[in-house]
Parts: sequence; C-alpha cells; structure tokens
Amino acid sequence: MYELKRLGVEFGLVQEGAVAPALSKTFVEYVDKYGRIPETALVMKVLLKTNPMGILKMIPHGLRLLLRGRMPFVPHRIAGISELQKCSGAMTEALVSGLHSAAGPSDEV
Repeated sequence: MYELKRLGVEFGLVQEGAVAPALSKTFVEYVDKYGRIPETALVMKVLLKTNPMGILKMIPHGLRLLLRGRMPFVPHRIAGISELQKCSGAMTEALVSGLHSAAGPSDEV
C-alpha cells in the first residue's frame, strides 16, 4: 500500500502543498540516499516544502538539541546502501510493470 502512495506522489496524483505527500516523498528520498532517516533533515525539508515560516517556531528547540549534541549536522549512510538501492529499484520496477499489465492491452497496432 505504501508503494502505491509513493507512486501517486511520484506521478503527481496528489494535491500540491499537502503535508503527507511531501513527507512521504522526502522520507523515501532519504531512505534511498542514506538507508535511514535523518530526522532533523526530514523535518526541515518537509517544513520548507509545506510551511517555510514554521521553521521559525523550531529554532529554540533546535538550538537546545544542538547545544546538547543531540542533533547531527551530517547524516551518515548505512553500510551496504547499494544493496538497499538495488532492492528498492527492483520493487518499484516490478510494481510499475504490474500496474501496466493490470491496465490491460493497449489499443496500439
């Protein structure tokens, strides 16, 4: 089900500026890139896409986390990220080809 949601976002079948699609797309981007979710970057990117002024409210909390060493600046990739990316690509390819075959034969001659 999640893969269908991701494909809906990818193909632009969702409302512009909605939080859930922005979160979903950003979540998948970070998992594909790092193999994990850097929460700080996720929140910042989603807020920039949906509510840029909302970042101002986060400054005090962010400063406290930064001063206590609880907010990393640079996310780290997991070991074996290439295997995760291959698996993700294969799943997406299989789902897309399944969607195309489920649509039925085309009228092309």
